[in-house]
Amino acid sequence: MHVETHCSQEEMERRIRNAKQAKLRQRLRIVSWAGCGETAEAIVERVGLSRRRVQDWVARYNEHGLDGLQDRPGRGRKLPLPQQPIEQLKQRLDEGPRDSDGVCVFTGTVIQQLIEREFSTSLSLSTTYYLLHAIGYSWLVPRPRHPQADPQKQEAFKKGTPRQAR
Repeated sequence: MHVETHCSQEEMERRIRNAKQAKLRQRLRIVSWAGCGETAEAIVERVGLSRRRVQDWVARYNEHGLDGLQDRPGRGRKLPLPQQPIEQLKQRLDEGPRDSDGVCVFTGTVIQQLIEREFSTSLSLSTTYYLLHAIGYSWLVPRPRHPQADPQKQEAFKKGTPRQAR
C-alpha cells in the first residue's frame, strides 16, 4: 500500500503514544504499519478489521493527512428538537419545577409532558431520555426532601433511638 508522508515515523509513534482515544490510536497504528511496508493482509491479522476498512483508513490519511483519521462530525442520531428550543429547555430544567407543574422533582415522564406542553412536540419516553443525555443532563435525581425537614431533629432521632434487643 502506498502511504503519503504527511509526518515522520517518529512523529507518528509520538502521536500513537499520546492518543487518548483507542479508535484514533488504532488508525494511527494502521497507517504507521502501512508506512513501514506491511501489507493490508498482515495489518488485518493484527487489528482484526476487514481489509477494506484498513485500506479506507490509509486512503483517508493519504488524502487528508492526520485530520482524515478523526471521526467525521454529523454521525449518529439527530436530536428531536432544534437548537433554539433545546436552549429554552435547558433554562427551564435549570429553573426546576414550578408550582404550576404540580411536582417537586422532574422525572422522565414529567419532562416528556413538559416538552409536549411547552414545545408542542410529542416524544416517547426513551427519546426524552436520549435528548436529556445528549444535552448533558441525567435523568437520575437525588431523593426529594420534604421542605419542612429539620436535619438536627433527624440526627437527634437517630441518636436517641435505642437498639432493638436481640
